[in-house]
Amino acid sequence: MRNRFDQLAKQIGQAVLGPSGVTVANEEVSPETQHVDLRHEPNPARQAERERLGVLGRMVSIPCLMEVYGHAPNPEEFRACLAKHLAHWQRAARKSRSGKRRQTPTDERPLTSVAGRDEPFLWIIAAGSPTTLLQQLKLEQAPDWPPGTYFFGADVLRLGLVIANELPRDRSTLLLRLMAAGPLLPRATAELANLPPDSPERSAVEEILLRLSAVLEKKPTLSTEEQEFIVAMQRTWEQAKQTARQEGLREGRQEGRQEGRQEGRQEGRQEGRQEGRQEEGRAFLLRLMKRKFGRVSIEAERRVDAANLAELETWGERLLTADTEAEVWVEV
Repeated sequence: MRNRFDQLAKQIGQAVLGPSGVTVANEEVSPETQHVDLRHEPNPARQAERERLGVLGRMVSIPCLMEVYGHAPNPEEFRACLAKHLAHWQRAARKSRSGKRRQTPTDERPLTSVAGRDEPFLWIIAAGSPTTLLQQLKLEQAPDWPPGTYFFGADVLRLGLVIANELPRDRSTLLLRLMAAGPLLPRATAELANLPPDSPERSAVEEILLRLSAVLEKKPTLSTEEQEFIVAMQRTWEQAKQTARQEGLREGRQEGRQEGRQEGRQEGRQEGRQEGRQEEGRAFLLRLMKRKFGRVSIEAERRVDAANLAELETWGERLLTADTEAEVWVEV
């Protein structure tokens, strides 16, 4: 995992895979102190938990390592992953021969037609498509798996490549796209916000994303990728909270039709919360502009101070690609 969100996949992986088996981040795999992003050993009694994780749950039905890239890995990175995989495999084999390795039964359904034994499997999860690897290694789409899933080396190497931007954009692949991050993260974040609050994906990941957004907001300078993520978080989670508030207001009205004064107070509080969101959005947009342009003009402060939520959202999106302050106000 080599991107500015390099802790995200490890945190998500531990949060969503922990309930279904032993999950270790930053696992040391050789005497030379190499580390893999995640190692997972499935607990046979936790099949129900894995089934709730979509394609990711299917991937971890056998002991495996995971390496995650927010971009398309190059040949050197691929070789490094393979070297760590083989080192871990050899260490596991030595422990097995010495009788020290704890045997863990696998699920009845094999991962592939050639991968049914309890030996380590390596998953490389990439945000982008590594064209060179696909062509030179002649990787082919895996049968009975979603588009974007490739196997390499059969049972000799036991390696799978998941290209996140080729996966179907549905709930079954959401956790993988969140882990891959990169350009996929803003849209995946929006999809997560639209899930029910008690969904397993949102319950495990929401707090991780909110913490990451809060940390990035404090940085003096932001990359385009970081800015897009922060704007996506602000927009999507605010929409999710607004939907919940509206549902709560409707329920309150249905339950309290005879309490007109109480309903009036609820609407008053709603208006107050609306004003509060506008103030938060104005302050947030000015902070982003200051970070990008170094200063904020009096004209910018005047415009932002008089803006509504829709205008703030539009200007925030333009800010991601604007080179000057003037481009924020005029669509180019």
